[in-house]
Amino acid sequence: MSFWRTFVQTAPTTRRDDIEDIKYHLTRLFDSEASLMSIDDRLTEVQRSNYRFGIEDVHLLSASLDHQQLALKLENYIRHFEPRLSQVMVELVERKAGENTIAFNIVAKAKTAQGEKELIFDSKISLSDMTTNMKEDLYE
Repeated sequence: MSFWRTFVQTAPTTRRDDIEDIKYHLTRLFDSEASLMSIDDRLTEVQRSNYRFGIEDVHLLSASLDHQQLALKLENYIRHFEPRLSQVMVELVERKAGENTIAFNIVAKAKTAQGEKELIFDSKISLSDMTTNMKEDLYE
């Protein structure tokens, strides 16, 4: 085995790997809680850094914002922290009785090694244990 093959030559990525990576990254974004410290708006790079990675307070957001505002807030998180996605749209799903979750669909275009693809993720954030479940629906 040569040094080139082992360390330098990039392995061919598949579209599936790109999509799984995006799904994993979004799941981590929604599972994480961002720092509640106030940061000056002029510090734009800090606002987009790992220091701000995650959702600020999902319980407060879901209780205080209407569906439209919450969807826009989630879209902004995705746009800030997942640059491979464009034309991001979040659609909230009505809550089911007895379920303590925020259910929503993420519709976006993904930049993959094979070009731009349209994605739909059916997503749920559990408010009881702050875990995220995402299921991919792929339409080409």
